Amino acid sequence: MTLTYQQRDPTPEEAKRDLDNFWKRISRRFPGASSVWKMEPHTESENRGVPHFHLMTFGVEFIPVQWLSKVWHDVTGEQDYAHRKSCVDLEPFVNQDGKLQSYMAEYMEETYAEWPEAEEDGPWAETGRWWGCLSRKQLPWADWEDAPVYLNEHEAIQLISELVDEWDLDLPDGVIPSSLTINTRGDPEDRLNDLMDRL
Repeated sequence: MTLTYQQRDPTPEEAKRDLDNFWKRISRRFPGASSVWKMEPHTESENRGVPHFHLMTFGVEFIPVQWLSKVWHDVTGEQDYAHRKSCVDLEPFVNQDGKLQSYMAEYMEETYAEWPEAEEDGPWAETGRWWGCLSRKQLPWADWEDAPVYLNEHEAIQLISELVDEWDLDLPDGVIPSSLTINTRGDPEDRLNDLMDRL
């Protein structure tokens, strides 16, 4: 879900207050809903720095976009009817192979060193949090499963060394941990097989 502004250019506090009021209405109508949100600046030259929100929403099979648009339009206080028609964009992100979820997770984790064109003492000099959870207790969690994988010493050292490099861990040169626990979503054995194929 993407939530945008049109005429308003809110402060960080105002934008997050709008999001909070929006979510209160969502959770009243859809009590099982939960979301992870991220605030981002528009980068187009005419709207540079104006925030918008991305939400990965769970626990709801269908939300009418017209209703969402009306609610977001109401809480933002925007006046233009064109905003009401185009202020919310919905895209499904659930698919069977997990590729789209993985893309969305990577997209959501991007951060910015500073808000574009923020004035030194202006309201966007300190944005506060860029992301958060809504109805956190209802967010879905994957169960962990233990999947022992047996490697010879050479394979284990090579795999651990590759992961230490990939994760850019700050270890002394030549030091490789003697063991490693990997937490993955889905089947851990598939993830390890994929890593082994790349060695």
